[in-house]
Amino acid sequence: ENVKLAPGANLMPRASFEAWSESVRGRSLDWSLAEVESCSRLVRQLVDARNNQRVRRLNGELANSLKENEALLHQKDFLLQEVNHRVQNSLALVSSFLRMQRRGAGEEVKMQLEEAERRLIAVSLVYRRLYLTECISIVDLSRYLSELCSEIQTAMDPKWATHITLDFAPVLVTTDRAISVGLIVNELITNATKYAYGGAPGPLSVVLEQHRKNLRIVVSDHGEGKGNITKGTGFGSRMLEALVEQLHGHIEYVDNSPGLRAVVALPVQAPNKPSTV
Repeated sequence: ENVKLAPGANLMPRASFEAWSESVRGRSLDWSLAEVESCSRLVRQLVDARNNQRVRRLNGELANSLKENEALLHQKDFLLQEVNHRVQNSLALVSSFLRMQRRGAGEEVKMQLEEAERRLIAVSLVYRRLYLTECISIVDLSRYLSELCSEIQTAMDPKWATHITLDFAPVLVTTDRAISVGLIVNELITNATKYAYGGAPGPLSVVLEQHRKNLRIVVSDHGEGKGNITKGTGFGSRMLEALVEQLHGHIEYVDNSPGLRAVVALPVQAPNKPSTV
């Protein structure tokens, strides 16, 4: 039986079986498994929707970046073509001037002008190869030296073609080092053709090897050898020593029994400069 109590009266469960009522706020009945699963699905859908929105925004930004990069690549290709055209024209003009100077020059001056023209060829080939490849900072040294030696032979006595042997291992170097290596090989071949057999054709070997982080260039002949006579003390030899030193390498002349073997050893990559504080 329900009994009405006076306001403020205390109910004692063990002393009374009278009923009472209570108002509760901020609480709910325990959720069922179905309700918990439904809420979990809703949370997952909301998270997926937020992630999809982020992905769409990132895709839009990526698409804009790709368009900008494509435009930059087209611009780079145009600039490379223009630079290559200007450089090749300038080098060709200088080469033409050297050929004109050779016409009325004496034998010694003519020989020096021919050497200068071959040095121009070494530089020109690098720029030509850079434009033909996608990578503008790395050069395949074996292919570059093969083309360089072919160009050098065009200016030599045709009989040399049957005496020169090439053996180049594939080595990748930076553009600036490739130019210097090309000039070094040009000087070594020039010295060998001038002094090894007294200017006449003879066996000549040009080798490019790689040993871990170092490369080695070996130009050898079976001619007169070094002996006690010091040759090649002119501009070409000074330039050769400066180039080898610039590449942090060293050059050595070894008796080839018979003949002479010039060995240039240098690192494939330029040594890291110590940081300064």
